Amino acid sequence: MSKEFFCILAAMLPAWAIMAQPVITANPVDRIAREGARVAFSVSAQGTTPLQYQWQFNGSDIPNAVNRSLSFVATLSRAGDYKVIVRDATGASRGSSPAQLGVQKRPIILQQPRSQAVGEGTTAVFEVTLNDSGPYEWVQWWHHSTEEPRHPIPPGAADGVNTFRLEIYNTSNNDTYNGLYWIVVTNQVGWAISRRASLHVLGPPRLTSEPQDRVVRIGGMATFTISIAQDAAGPKTKQWFKNGEPIPGRTGRMLTIVGAQPEDQGIYSCMVSSAGGSTTSYGATLTVQ
Repeated sequence: MSKEFFCILAAMLPAWAIMAQPVITANPVDRIAREGARVAFSVSAQGTTPLQYQWQFNGSDIPNAVNRSLSFVATLSRAGDYKVIVRDATGASRGSSPAQLGVQKRPIILQQPRSQAVGEGTTAVFEVTLNDSGPYEWVQWWHHSTEEPRHPIPPGAADGVNTFRLEIYNTSNNDTYNGLYWIVVTNQVGWAISRRASLHVLGPPRLTSEPQDRVVRIGGMATFTISIAQDAAGPKTKQWFKNGEPIPGRTGRMLTIVGAQPEDQGIYSCMVSSAGGSTTSYGATLTVQ
């Protein structure tokens, strides 16, 4: 055959045939997979058939990974670079561009936020702890009160690596603070929503009756009493005072003075305390005639 014939034939052949070397027409692409999920890489190549494939992980051959595609279950130890060497029938070979596999755990909340009741003016703290599943794409605390729809708390309230805290300062007993709180955390492979935790800001105890002034004769008996409204603050402590000084051992709802003497005259009051604060009753005057 003439030289011109071979020149025409060469012009008609694709570039990969002239080079006599495989050509990668589609490289494997980067992947981010959830731990435990199945992940796959594939390659497309042209060359003198039959083509042979050998996949590599971080530069080392993967045993029995000799197909055009590679599929396996993602684990943290399998995160890294994957590439494939393509060899054609002439023995020529070409390597693909490396594809990176990132393996992440799905976010799981290990420690849930806890409901709490705090006194007015104090700080409420909600905290969650997640498994080692960072980095996170989105961390957002939420609040839902009885009067307001759910709304996000400013992002600055979320901090930490796998532990996130929300601190609410100088609380008041209103819907700005009371209600349900929860957090939403996402990464590239999943998301987690915590349980709802309630916040109840408690006010100081409220007295429904207070001690009254008393006038008794010497040797008589004087009684002062208080009544306390029920609330969510739980147990309350009581302490009676005379002229502003605590009376030792007088910690009940009632104060009785038996055999009153002139030195018992004074102003008597009671301080009631709970998780919501303290309230001091009216100062009742005792007069001994």
